[in-house]
Amino acid sequence: MALSKGGQALVLLLVSWASICRVHPEGTEPNPLPGDAESPNCPAVCTCSYEDYSDELSVFCSARNLTQPPAGVPEETRALWLDCNHLGHIPAAAFQNLSGLDFLNLQGSQVGSLEPGALLGLGALYHLHLEQNQLRSLAAGTFAHTPGLASLSLHHNQLSRLDGGLFSGLPHLWTLNLGWNSLAVLPDTAFQGLGGLRELVLAGNRLSYLQPPLFSGLEELQELDASRNALRSLKAGVLGKLPRLQKLYLHHNLVASVAPGAFLGLRALRWLDLSHNRVASLFADTFPGLLGLRVLRLAHNVLTGLRPRTFKDLHFLEELRLGHNRIRQLAERTFEGLGQLEVLTLDHNQLQELRPGVFLGLANVAVMNLSGNCLRGLPEQVFRGLGRLHSLHLEGSCLGRVQAHTFSGLPGLRRLFLRDNAITAMDERSLQGLPELLELDLTANRLAQLPRQLFQGLARLEYLLLAHNRLAALAPDMLLPLQHVFWLDLAHNRLESLAEGLLAPLSRLRHLSLHNNSLRALVPQPPGLERLWLQDNPWDCGCALRALWAFARRNPRAVPRAVQAAPEGDDRQVPVFTYNNITCVGPPTVAGLDMRDLGEAHFAHC
Repeated sequence: MALSKGGQALVLLLVSWASICRVHPEGTEPNPLPGDAESPNCPAVCTCSYEDYSDELSVFCSARNLTQPPAGVPEETRALWLDCNHLGHIPAAAFQNLSGLDFLNLQGSQVGSLEPGALLGLGALYHLHLEQNQLRSLAAGTFAHTPGLASLSLHHNQLSRLDGGLFSGLPHLWTLNLGWNSLAVLPDTAFQGLGGLRELVLAGNRLSYLQPPLFSGLEELQELDASRNALRSLKAGVLGKLPRLQKLYLHHNLVASVAPGAFLGLRALRWLDLSHNRVASLFADTFPGLLGLRVLRLAHNVLTGLRPRTFKDLHFLEELRLGHNRIRQLAERTFEGLGQLEVLTLDHNQLQELRPGVFLGLANVAVMNLSGNCLRGLPEQVFRGLGRLHSLHLEGSCLGRVQAHTFSGLPGLRRLFLRDNAITAMDERSLQGLPELLELDLTANRLAQLPRQLFQGLARLEYLLLAHNRLAALAPDMLLPLQHVFWLDLAHNRLESLAEGLLAPLSRLRHLSLHNNSLRALVPQPPGLERLWLQDNPWDCGCALRALWAFARRNPRAVPRAVQAAPEGDDRQVPVFTYNNITCVGPPTVAGLDMRDLGEAHFAHC
């Protein structure tokens, strides 16, 4: 019998707690749960409680240094927790009086062996947790006495083999987790009799092949995880008898070849992950019949090219990841048939050029990642047809120039990432046709100047990142179109001054970074700034800096001396501070002082 909904929620919560295996000193008990009523027949080393809504008894004997199951567990017990003990061996008939037991947790209890009759009497058992133990083998008939079992967890043991038919007496099993063991070979009849199985986990073993008969009879299987094994190829006929399979994880293997038709018959498949393998080529008949596929991950392989019409049958594909391969060029019709695609990643390949029209047909793509290639340039209207694209990644792509109309045809683009290139020049029309752009990242390029009209038409821009360039000056009216800019980063440039009124139109500006430039003076505008970074400039703390001094004194939170970065992980880590020193280099009488430490008398003569 299954636990009630409330009981299942409690089970999931406590499994998470128990998996940590907190060991309590002998003779002590964990804090009782709110509202628990102790059972008069509870074993002395355990804690017993009744569920509020069903009066079902749970017995908690977790982390009690037990070397054998405790005696005297009440016969009406529905859930028994024996995790994080030192049981070692489970003898025959260890639980024979618990005929109503629904849930048994033995995880992390150093169990090395189960007698064939260890589970005798547990005909009502629904959930069995044996993970994180030391099991090397399981005798035939181990589960013969648990015909109602629905979930069986055996992951993180030391199983090196399985006997054929081991699970044949479990027709109601839904979930079987055999992950992270030492299985190198599975017998043809390993899963015989599991006609109701929905989820099978084989990840983290040593499997080098999967034979055609292995999954025979698993017509109800919906999720198969064979990732992190040593699979070298996918043969035809192995997966074809899984008509209801929806998710297939094969990542982190050694797969070098995929046989034509390897996925035939998987008409319900929605998710296929082949990333982190050694696949070198794909063919027109690699993915036939996968009409329902939504996600295809092929990143981190050794693909050198993509043949036309490789994805022609994947009409409903929404995500295609091809990053970290060796793709050198994209031919016409490469993406034919992918009219519903929303995410396309081609980052960290060996692409050197993009031909106009290569992305035609991808009318629904919203995110495209081309970063980490080495593109010679971007032709005009190379992205034509991508009317719904909202995020375009071109970081680290060896770009030297951005021509006029490069991004024409992208009326919905909101985020454009061009950082870590070698851009020295941008045409003043290179950003035309981007009325919805919210974020523009040009960090870490080689820009020494910007065309005066570059930002025309970017009225909705909120984030403008220009740090780590070579900018020496900005035209006085250059930022006039950017009245919605919220964040402006001009750090690590060569700015000697900011033209009067340059920042005045930016009424919504809240974060301004000017550190590591050559600024000697600054008038702080607009007044709504919430954070102003000014360190590492040669400030002349004369009369020209009086307005900045007054602003910093009135708004110490906007111009902080230091900000502590939130430590990640362990709270005991040494705090990391970012300093915002405004150090005077002149006049000589105040050189070396922080501007904020100067008194009113210093500016009295101004």
